[in-house]
Amino acid sequence: MDDVRTKVTGIGHVELRVRSLDESAAFYRDVFGLVRRPAAPPSDKVCLCVGVPASGDLTFSIVLTEGLPLGTEIAGLDHVSLTVPDGQDVRDIHASAARLGVRCTSPRTFDGAYQTFVFDPNGYKIEVVAKNLEDPSGSSLVRRQTATR
Repeated sequence: MDDVRTKVTGIGHVELRVRSLDESAAFYRDVFGLVRRPAAPPSDKVCLCVGVPASGDLTFSIVLTEGLPLGTEIAGLDHVSLTVPDGQDVRDIHASAARLGVRCTSPRTFDGAYQTFVFDPNGYKIEVVAKNLEDPSGSSLVRRQTATR
């Protein structure tokens, strides 16, 4: 493998099959602040939910594709991880999810990071994580905490 010239530099997008495109897009907008954009080519069964920072450059996208049959269990995917700048962002997203009645875990420290898990309308587990070592109260995060996901 030493002769491989191209190195992966990031994730371009994650595609999730969903039951309702509109409900799922609203979830990613309301909880995470992602912006809904049409797919190319346009389709009434696919859309993008993109992260757009202040610079206006797209950072990543979650592609939502309608077509997950009712009763279908999510298989093989444990979770999608979204990074945020600091622990206050983790708390803010947790508070937004809780206010909307969305299932979520309490924010916690784990393996030197601060995180919460939020579950979308289809059952996908979305991790929100800040990797800095300060939480919003100003205390240092624990380097390693044993916990179950």
